Amino acid sequence: MAEALKKKRRRRRPAGWLSRREYAIKLRCEEWGVPYSKVSRARVFNRDGWVCQLCGKPIDKVIRFPKPLSKSLDHIVPLSHGPGTPGHVESNCQAAHLGCNSSKGNRV
Repeated sequence: MAEALKKKRRRRRPAGWLSRREYAIKLRCEEWGVPYSKVSRARVFNRDGWVCQLCGKPIDKVIRFPKPLSKSLDHIVPLSHGPGTPGHVESNCQAAHLGCNSSKGNRV
């Protein structure tokens, strides 16, 4: 009974921990030679009001990857444009549908 009342211990992540997604983006930034800073996806989607910045239609929070209408984080100036671009920073990210983002490709 006493064991059931004990709180479940949660492991804490180290201070510099990155998710798989963020780590992959960091590696891409290093590959292209552009700046990297950790970006809160939730903050970007809330800032943009859950509206796709490419087509102007609302983004459904429930639809999951790999559906074309699922949420996606788009870089306004693509990372592949190399040094001299803003890189992966919050001001260079916008909310988009996965399909809209894929069709945009590496264009500005």
